[in-house]
Order: sequence, then C-alpha cells, then structure tokens
Amino acid sequence: MKGYEALAAAVADEGTAVTFGLLGDGNMLFQTVLTERHGVRFVSARHEAGAMAMADGYARATGRPGVCTVTHGPGLTQCGTPLTAARIARSPVLLIAGNTPKAFRLHGQNIEQQPFALATAGAWQESRLPETLAEDVSLAFRHVRLGKGPLVFDVGLDIQRSDVGEDWRYTPSSAAISARQPRPPDPERVEEVARLLDQSQRPVVIAGRGAVAAGARDTLVALADRLGACLATTLLAKGWFAEHPFNLGIAGGFSDELTREVLGNADLVIAFGASLNQFTTAHGTLFPQARLVQIELDPERIDSITHADEAVVGDAQATSAALLAALGDEGGAHTEGIRTKKLATRIAENVPLANTEFAGPEGGADPREVALTFDRLLPPNRVVLTGIGHYTGYASIYVSVDDPRDLILPWQLGSVGLGLPAAIGAAVGRPDQTVVVFEGDGGVMMSLPELETAARCGVPLLVVVLDDGAYGAELHMLRRHDLPTELSLFDNPDFPHVARALGLVAHDAPTVDDLERLLPGLFPLRAPTLVRVAINQDVVHDEVFRALTG
Repeated sequence: MKGYEALAAAVADEGTAVTFGLLGDGNMLFQTVLTERHGVRFVSARHEAGAMAMADGYARATGRPGVCTVTHGPGLTQCGTPLTAARIARSPVLLIAGNTPKAFRLHGQNIEQQPFALATAGAWQESRLPETLAEDVSLAFRHVRLGKGPLVFDVGLDIQRSDVGEDWRYTPSSAAISARQPRPPDPERVEEVARLLDQSQRPVVIAGRGAVAAGARDTLVALADRLGACLATTLLAKGWFAEHPFNLGIAGGFSDELTREVLGNADLVIAFGASLNQFTTAHGTLFPQARLVQIELDPERIDSITHADEAVVGDAQATSAALLAALGDEGGAHTEGIRTKKLATRIAENVPLANTEFAGPEGGADPREVALTFDRLLPPNRVVLTGIGHYTGYASIYVSVDDPRDLILPWQLGSVGLGLPAAIGAAVGRPDQTVVVFEGDGGVMMSLPELETAARCGVPLLVVVLDDGAYGAELHMLRRHDLPTELSLFDNPDFPHVARALGLVAHDAPTVDDLERLLPGLFPLRAPTLVRVAINQDVVHDEVFRALTG
C-alpha cells in the first residue's frame, strides 16, 4: 500500500463522509482514492479559500470534523483567511495539505509551510515517516476532536508515494477519546457564588453557546426560578429561553430597549458558558450596577475580555446544578425584586420593531422589514447563516431559529466573503433542513465562484443577497466623516442573471411586497436558489456600525 492509499483509508476510517477542496499534484492521488475506493464525497470548490470556509461551515453545522484538502504552496496560502477565522472560533477543521518533494529544492510551489500554518490555523503537524503515518493521522484527528481548533496536517509527496509496509493498521482517533465528562466545580467557589446569589435583589442569568453545548437549559431555568431572576442569552444562544415569561432575549449590543433597561438595573449578572466579550457587554455599558459572575469550562477564558467579580471553572450544567443544591429550597431576599407582573406584561407585549416606521420602497427595502419578512415566511426547520458587513445585525437579530445551534455566524476576523461558502458546507452537513445565508453584495462578489460550486454539486440552499450597491460600513463611515462616498459605491451586475448563468434558480425581489409574493412558493428547495433584495442605503444599524468600525 502506498502512503496516499493509506492516508485515504485512514481518513475514511475516521468516519469522514465528505471532504472539501481543490485538486493539485500534492493531494490528487489521495483524494481520488478517497472518493473512488472509499465512497467519500468530494465537494470541489473553485477557490481554496472557499473550500476551507466550506469545511468550517460543515464543522460548525454538524459538530463533526470538517476536512479540507489542498495542494502545497499556493494551495495552502489561499486558505489563510478562513483558516484564521476557524482558529478564532476553535472550529474542528482538519486541513490536509500536500508538500513538495524534499529533494526538489527549486520546486515552483516550495515554501516553508509550518510558519504559515502556525500563523493562521495556530497548529501544524507533519507526517514524519511512512511507518508513522497511521499514528500521525490519528493524532491530527484527535487534535480537532478534542476542541483545540483547526490543524494543518502536512503530508509530503515523498511519504504519499512511499510504501507503508504490509503491517499497516489504522485505529481511528475516536477509539482513544473518552466520552465527554462534565467538569465538577470547586465546592468552595460554589458556596461563595451561592451566597452572592442569595443576597442579590435583581439577578439576571445569561446563557452562552457553552451552556447550550452542556445541555444546561432546564437547570438554568430552575436556577433562575429559584432566584427570581430574569433570563437572557448571548447572540449565539439566541432563542434558547423563548417560552419563559421572564426571558429578556439577547444580552449585548443587539439588546432591545426593554432588555437594556432591565440589565441596566440588575445588581448581579451570572453568565454561563459565555466569553463576555465586548459585544455581549455592549463595550462594558450593559450592566453598570451589577456584580459579574462568570461560569466557564475553560479557565483561560475567565477574565480574558471582561473582568468578573467572581468566577467558577466548571461545566455549565454541573455548576448550575451545584448552585441549586447550595441555595436550597427557600427563596432569598431577592424574591420581591426583579420579577414583577408589570415586567412580565411588558415582556409579553414587547414585539420587535412594533412601532418602527420602515423606510422604502423608494431607494430600496428597509433591511429590518426584510428580516422580519424572512422570519415569518421561511420554513421553521431552518439553519441561518449571516455573513459580515453593515447588514449583519438584521438577520441575526430578527430571523429566529428553533435551536441556537441552527444559527451560524462566521464573523471571526471580520472577513467579508466567508458567508456563502460556509453556508455551502452547512447545507452539505444538514441536508434535512432549509439552509439560508444572508450575504451582502460585496460578500457575494468576493465569493462569486462558489455559486457555481453549489450548482454543480447540487447543494440546495437559499442565498439572499442584500444589495445596497455599496460596502455599507465604509459608506456610513465616510458619511460620518463628511467625506465623499463614491469609492464605496458599486454598480453591481444583475445578480439573478449571473446566478442563472452559473446554474442556480434565481429571483429578483426589489421590494418587501415582492418578497411576500415570492417566498411561499420557494420551499422546499430543490436546487440552490438566489434571491436578490434591493436594500435602502439610508438605514443605519448603529451597533453593527460601531462593532465594524470601532
């Protein structure tokens, strides 16, 4: 067995169902055997950056390792931006890259791949020898399965073309990884936090994606009920407490006025599985009166962005259960504080944008109204992705999902152009749901070749192009500096026409009324579909603008 055959067999034995990438001489032997002999689907992208973003989207949507494969040199360097974004998000992505023959010093694609991998993915591993290939593949998969983020696995052509020996055997990495075990909290820290909770008058419990991963919802609700606390979530846990009468919704820069008011008066905020970054705290302005308690599984994330007055290192489920036990059955002094009938009524009557006078239709549709329309007319069983740009906040706030894990935001690094390919990966991983991605016109133009990938590979997803004819953040920044805006404006092509030429079903919806007529007939999706919506340039989302521009 040759090295490339052994590598293909090992990747298949890891349970890999699909790989994303582009063929080159550094990976074509391996990938061909992986597909032809082992039946692993290959989604061949048009650009390595797109392939890497697809693997990231697949990983985020499924929780399984996303596998990308590229050739050496430029094949690897093209992946730099999505690799870096995956590192920041700690996505379980394995990038298998070829490397040039060691004897061919003047090979035109020969570069030092390790420094590049460390600067982007943050982790690099080389296959050392033909006889160590089995161990090396297992270690690479083990890295991503343990939640350490992406890894570049460097498999040189010398090893791929060598014999691995008749005694080749492969043991998948999952066989050596034990089942997830909740980390119990320190009992002394639990007692101290329980004492603070029992003394609080106006407590709020906030859940992040870490609490979702721990399956802590019911225990957190019980804890909030015991404390008489309100509930809220980070954006990435949006909708998790939707049915609770004291659910405030999103805590952060995307909070509505009522949530800001309640959080502004809170005297204690306890956050489970949330990094408490500048967005969740609205740059430190969201809960000015509150003592802050952070419950986090990873000790490195405590106090890493926002200072916490108290902290407990532990699993959200185990820690919330321990706090409930420490508090006992009787309510504390806070029971007459934050949970009032008046507040419950205000929460029940708090309809998003209920009194908003929307812009348009002249000059384009109001993106807030567009988001509400999609929320109402999309199938309920949906996965929602949003690229990054001035339009970012509208869909992420106003388009709901049944489960927080159905909201995927490839915003890390603030890179335009990752939304569409990430959505292709998500749609490959979640074919049983309607996958919809909201992208700006700039982001679609930056990733335009991957529309053809979606059509060629038959990936059913809905691509919503929010077309304001500009790079919106730059447009609004120039306006605020009283500078000419021409350099931020673009005469875009006819997006539906371009999409049809690339093999998609495509529609134009210049107004919200057009959307109302169009959307009910689109589902279920039978092919990749693009809908272009003309967006009004004069609607400004202040919090998104602040996040993008500082």
